[in-house]
Amino acid sequence: MTDSFKNHQIVLAAFGTSAKSIAIYDNLKERFEERFRQKIPMGFTSRVGSPKLENVLEELSVEKGLEVVITPLFMIPGKVVLEDVKKLIEECELDFKSVRVARPLLPDDRIYQVLKEELSSGLEKSKHEETGILFVGHGTPDEKSSQIYTSFAHDIKSFFPAPLRVALGNVETSAPHCRDVLGELIMSDIRTLVVQPLMIVDGVHIHEDIKGALDGGRQENKIYQHLFNTYGESFKSRLREITFVYKPGLGAYRGIFELFADHTMKAIAGNDIL
Repeated sequence: MTDSFKNHQIVLAAFGTSAKSIAIYDNLKERFEERFRQKIPMGFTSRVGSPKLENVLEELSVEKGLEVVITPLFMIPGKVVLEDVKKLIEECELDFKSVRVARPLLPDDRIYQVLKEELSSGLEKSKHEETGILFVGHGTPDEKSSQIYTSFAHDIKSFFPAPLRVALGNVETSAPHCRDVLGELIMSDIRTLVVQPLMIVDGVHIHEDIKGALDGGRQENKIYQHLFNTYGESFKSRLREITFVYKPGLGAYRGIFELFADHTMKAIAGNDIL
């Protein structure tokens, strides 16, 4: 890091996960430390992550005169970032010279090119008219932030044009819901379905909710139950005819790190912050 930034301490804020994909967070942390040449703590906001963001900030407050830049490893400026993280900052900001919050991943139009580069290589051998791509978002109760998912669903199709079948579905809260768009994809004539989490890590929602629905063997899975009740035995038949390709959470991609790093640099410069 250059001398002009030596008093800035970067802090990564993450939601957390109980799945093995916690390694994606670790990899992101390593990349940040390599790029910015400083030890960078990561704090979690959910019950499954440790250490908590609150504790990380408390430990940093011992060192006086720090200018803290918090980089949220989140998809959108939803409830956790705008309410939970901001509340923590209000409680501790007097302990620091300054506290800035960088923007999360979206909105940033550069994400479409990153995804095109990451996914296109895996599509070269498949027949596009028989291939679908499902982007799995989390969803948000925040109406304004939910529009970011809507815009993504609209814009991504221009980067993966027909005959590829491309859809976005959220697992919680905001429309469109995964159970609806997933059913349409499964019951179409595709032979391959690529599942790309529109999440930083592929956590429980992917490994239990989505995979649990597509493996056809978890009757307690709510998405599976909905699809079976909607389409009946023909849905089970279609599952056996499709090859499912599961991609990692977005945080595994170098291009996504570059976007987070760029947002961090802008926050350090004070040019683009929440």
